[in-house]
Amino acid sequence: MTTARGPADPWPDLILALTRAGSMDALQAALDQSHIQAAGLRARLTPWDPDQPGLALPTQGAPIASLEIQGPGPACAALTRLIDQALIRIGGALPPSLGADGAVSAFLQVTERLGSALETGDLNRRAANILRELLPDVAVSVLECVGTRWAVRFVSGNATSSVQAPLPDGLLGDSPALRGAEAYPGPLFIDHWKADEQQIPASTEYRVAALQAFQPPEWPTTVLSIGCRDRRHWAASERGVFTGAARAYGQALERVARAHQLAVERATLLALVDFKERAAHSRNVTDIAGQAAQVLRDTFDRVTVAYLVPQGDTWRAEVTQGELPARLAQHLRAGIALTGDGLNAAFAQGEAHFVPNVGAVATDIAGADAFGAIALYPVMDQGHPAGVLVMGTRRAPDWTDRERSVFRAVGRSLAQAVERDTRERRLASQHTELQVQARSLQAFAQLSRDLGAQEDRYALIRRAQEITLGLLPAGFAVYYEPEGPLWRLRAQVGSLRDPDLQAAVDRGLPFEETRNLLIPWQSGQPYYQDTYDPTTDRLESAARVVGATATVPLRQSGELIGVFAVAQYQARAWTTSERALIEGVTRSLQLALDRVASVTELRRTSQETARSNAALQAANEELEAFAYSVSHDLRAPVRHIAGFTDLLRRALGDLSTQPKAERYLNIITESAGQMNALIDAMLALSRVTRQELNLREVDLNALVGSVQVSLAPELEGRDVTLRVAPLPTVQADAALLRQVMTNLLSNAMKYSAPRAAPLIEVWADALPGEWRVSVRDNGVGFDPAYAHKLFGVFQRLHRAEEFGGTGVGLANVRRIIQRHGGQVHAESQPDRGATFSFTLPRTDPL
Repeated sequence: MTTARGPADPWPDLILALTRAGSMDALQAALDQSHIQAAGLRARLTPWDPDQPGLALPTQGAPIASLEIQGPGPACAALTRLIDQALIRIGGALPPSLGADGAVSAFLQVTERLGSALETGDLNRRAANILRELLPDVAVSVLECVGTRWAVRFVSGNATSSVQAPLPDGLLGDSPALRGAEAYPGPLFIDHWKADEQQIPASTEYRVAALQAFQPPEWPTTVLSIGCRDRRHWAASERGVFTGAARAYGQALERVARAHQLAVERATLLALVDFKERAAHSRNVTDIAGQAAQVLRDTFDRVTVAYLVPQGDTWRAEVTQGELPARLAQHLRAGIALTGDGLNAAFAQGEAHFVPNVGAVATDIAGADAFGAIALYPVMDQGHPAGVLVMGTRRAPDWTDRERSVFRAVGRSLAQAVERDTRERRLASQHTELQVQARSLQAFAQLSRDLGAQEDRYALIRRAQEITLGLLPAGFAVYYEPEGPLWRLRAQVGSLRDPDLQAAVDRGLPFEETRNLLIPWQSGQPYYQDTYDPTTDRLESAARVVGATATVPLRQSGELIGVFAVAQYQARAWTTSERALIEGVTRSLQLALDRVASVTELRRTSQETARSNAALQAANEELEAFAYSVSHDLRAPVRHIAGFTDLLRRALGDLSTQPKAERYLNIITESAGQMNALIDAMLALSRVTRQELNLREVDLNALVGSVQVSLAPELEGRDVTLRVAPLPTVQADAALLRQVMTNLLSNAMKYSAPRAAPLIEVWADALPGEWRVSVRDNGVGFDPAYAHKLFGVFQRLHRAEEFGGTGVGLANVRRIIQRHGGQVHAESQPDRGATFSFTLPRTDPL
């Protein structure tokens, strides 16, 4: 955020140029510079001619010029006065009150030397130096009236130490000398100074004093005073010198005061514009109030500003800026009871109210008596008190017209910003309601699609929880089912944000004492709490987390099964659309649960029938194959072939000279061995079909590890990487499932052998109602068009010369998995590896 306040103020440079001008031509040259245009003015000086239009200047003495000026009224008046003073200096026209005895000379000297002073500190130092040159041995001081006391703003270096000592509380306002100077139109000379009578103890060493009071507009009453320890009375010449110097100082002070007033007013205007711009772009009331307080503190000297908001029967400070007594600050943070006619009048009128002291508002508040005056601006929200802007000052018992005007403007802007914020929040709330309704319709459509594809009860509930929380402010959702004397947590989405509360929920909640669940369970109706009452559930830890709750009973096939609960972290009123959303989601959930119950029963029956048919078909196929093998008595011919081959080899002796004969005999021997292997594989397949299943829990992690150890000899001399992800525990026959994993891993090792870096991966996926276990290799792969042949007996997709085997291993895998109620599947592309998967039923819910 930028802190720029706009272009530089042109008035200081303009005042300095007019002060330095030594002729009327120089004055006109100063008026022709860009400073005038920057101030929004146009001015022209011409020699005095009674027949020409314009204002005759100077206003005292004979006119020497005519002034034509255009621009804003206050700025024209200020510029006219500056030109008038410059012409008095240039033309020598002096007020008639300045007589002889050095007054004129002093006036001219002081006027000339103070002409370029643009701030009070510099003005006071220059005036003191000139007076000490004109009146040696005098001490100079400048005082300002602050409320009921006088503050010392300047003391010359030759003053006594007691006079130079700081006076934290200032001088009493009823000092006869100061009161007399304030009432007297000219300088007040006191020849026989008595410190006790004048109630200024620090001045006991002085014998004479002279004082001149000045009252510039919108400026504290200022007194220029001199004192001397050596004189007993003032000579006429000394009186004249002080009179002329004081008059010149007064004119310079008025010029500085007007320049300061113009600068402050411009800064005030810029601050108000800046505040309005900030307030227009901010939607946070506390932030806007803080900006209002900062504008007031930047504009006024030593004010304290606070913005209070109602909190029950008290008012609590949301914003404080400026010095505050410690006890008052503590009260404002904790909340104070503001009463009195001032506050009541402010809210009754809806306007700023100014009180000259705080007693009428909060006389019993510790520390409030530190302020001399306060100002109150009420902020309303649809006719009800929403806040109050309070400003206090320590330096004065009352507010100036300018201070009142600025405070009203800032307060009005703040009230308008709050009103705008309220209106925007109301519109935003209506817009949010419409969005919630639209999102609710979308959510119901999405929920219907999601629930239609899901069959696990708790998965359905968690999906409903996710959709509900996605349409509500921050919170969490929990689902409970009764189990004996406890409510058991079955599904949770979102954090409970408190370990103690989470532990209590995980342990189970007392059935009778947890009324937030018991009430909807017994009534069959939703139960809402806009502000959560911790006594409802007797859960102390819940009060630290839960702000609002909604609990709805959940049914399946007409029977109560649990309670669907949604909690918000912050207390808030449940809107009509939010209640409709929660109850609509639970109705959709109940329909889905009813559908799942029907589908699950139908699937169970279908699966049992399918398993029986598959088992019968497999048994028939295997019996047929086995009967065929046995009927041809494969074993005996193979033994005869192998035996006579050995006899023939011994009879022939050394066959090194007959390579063809030796090759023929080797082929016969290998073929006999292959035939034996096929017979063994067929017997194994037959045993798999006939073997009774011994189902129990099998840890697939341990099973794969055991198979890996048994296959270690096949891996000797090979750098094979085996990656096994965490695997589940399943219900299966351990021996048969071991045979499945042995066949799949052995195949993966065999067909990845040509690879430089063989990689085998094993993992499991949780699917609705079943586990899918997969084995993937980066081997030679196969053509997917022939994938259906892989699991048939003696079916091979590669030549025996390339890869050995019987062609029965994958058939065994299919038989075993089918007997367990699962399916097998293979995916591959030539030269891109292969993935073999099988499924097993799940007994645990997803």
